[in-house]
Amino acid sequence: MRQRLLDAAADEFAERGFNAARLTEVARRAGFTKGAVYSNFESKQDLFAELFAQRSLELAGRVLAEIAGLNPSAAVGKGGEAIASWMMREPGWSLLVLEFGVLAARDPQIAQAYLRERRHLRSRLVELIGERAREWGVEDTLDVRTTAISLMALISGLVLEHSVDPEEVDQTTMGAAVTALFAGAVAGTGRA
Repeated sequence: MRQRLLDAAADEFAERGFNAARLTEVARRAGFTKGAVYSNFESKQDLFAELFAQRSLELAGRVLAEIAGLNPSAAVGKGGEAIASWMMREPGWSLLVLEFGVLAARDPQIAQAYLRERRHLRSRLVELIGERAREWGVEDTLDVRTTAISLMALISGLVLEHSVDPEEVDQTTMGAAVTALFAGAVAGTGRA
């Protein structure tokens, strides 16, 4: 039931945005009543925050699977390409995350859910990047926390720039920006 609600919420949020999305519509799409939504999630904010975390971790998992076994130089390019490809395939979702972030900056109730999930995502990214750093033998020199924070901030900025100027900020440009971030982080370890 919970996953069906999350799947239905993904469609509803992507189509209508966070503010306009309605929990009654999420329930209808999932084949349940609104009560089913509230028996699984405290609020629309909590539902979205969990969905956000799930989708973000799925992306991180896909990227890490693509770079598994690659040396650092090959991995930075492949990772940048994978993230840019996702941003192009999921433009509505990316904008939705930005919308939620802006709302969180203005609404303490939304901020709680947003902050909880962003910190969870950041900690998971630190773990996942740390695993790659150990695999490459650079765990003592790669600042995984700063790399994770920088990656999250860069993705948010690229999504915004692409949404208003898709001709200039295209998939190639987005991939190059993410690759440059990774390349800089790896270069700082002396293993580039």
